[in-house]
Amino acid sequence: MIFAGEYEHRIDPQGRVAIPARFKMAFTDGIVLGRAYDNCVVVYTPEEWDRAASEISQQPSTSASARKLARLTFSGAFAGTLDRSGRVVVPVQLREYAGLDEDVVIVGTGRFIEIWSVAAWAEERRVLDTEATDIAEAASQITPPVEQTQVVIRQFDNDVETDE
Repeated sequence: MIFAGEYEHRIDPQGRVAIPARFKMAFTDGIVLGRAYDNCVVVYTPEEWDRAASEISQQPSTSASARKLARLTFSGAFAGTLDRSGRVVVPVQLREYAGLDEDVVIVGTGRFIEIWSVAAWAEERRVLDTEATDIAEAASQITPPVEQTQVVIRQFDNDVETDE
């Protein structure tokens, strides 16, 4: 599933937030919440969490930055399930980290979703809107170029195969 869109939601007094209806099916096998790198909460499907965790775990333990990334990621990760109403508890540690109050914005980012405070998302949105052209131009440095494949057309003539 590709997660996309912005959704305004509320965190109830028990710390639960409803996952947008269009995303609920992706979390039937569980849900993992963690610290995102931009002061928001990241929400993974179990499959995406396994992929992300594997990438981080493969970093060399001799690298100080790799160890810090692992601490940041794994110490703030919480596995759970959606309740019958499609809600998940956002642990207090994550709510404090992201500055989440009652009103939040849930943002689709492709492979996962993020939960932002309204104020932090408004600022992030302002930056995204202001820097859209620069972000788009820098994307070629972020995304590896698509590998081109060579296409060979074979023509059959009188049971003889030739390359053209």
